[in-house]
Amino acid sequence: MTTTVQNYLDKGLRGLWYPVLASWEVQSAPVGITRLGEQIVVWRNKDGQLQALEDRCPHRGARLSMGWNLGDRIACWYHGVEVAGNGEVKDVPAVDKCPLVGQQCVRSYSVQEAHGAIFLWFGATANQPPEELTFPEELANGDKYSNFLCTAA
Repeated sequence: MTTTVQNYLDKGLRGLWYPVLASWEVQSAPVGITRLGEQIVVWRNKDGQLQALEDRCPHRGARLSMGWNLGDRIACWYHGVEVAGNGEVKDVPAVDKCPLVGQQCVRSYSVQEAHGAIFLWFGATANQPPEELTFPEELANGDKYSNFLCTAA
């Protein structure tokens, strides 16, 4: 198999929504996953809304999924760098007036929860806006059809 073909197989088709986790798998603690070749952290904020970021601290590259949920942001376990759900660095406790604060340093993912699953938008580019998440009748009408969740790898 060629490298190009293998790359497509590893990273999936882009410009689509993918189910990445069952809803019950994400509570308040950050959950680290690898989907379509990307390391991602998913968690619920203080209002129960899902957040999803690239699983990488902008300071030293540590995994944010090993950190703490602070309600409206996630804190890195290594140096405590705090990143909001939109990827903006909110605080660097160890550094006064750190230039990272206020910067969009981590990729954020559009995330939606429906039918017992968590879906992430994997755009062709990082800035591609998500399309509307729609479902076939067989998935949307759980009373009439049976189904099971098969997440992206």
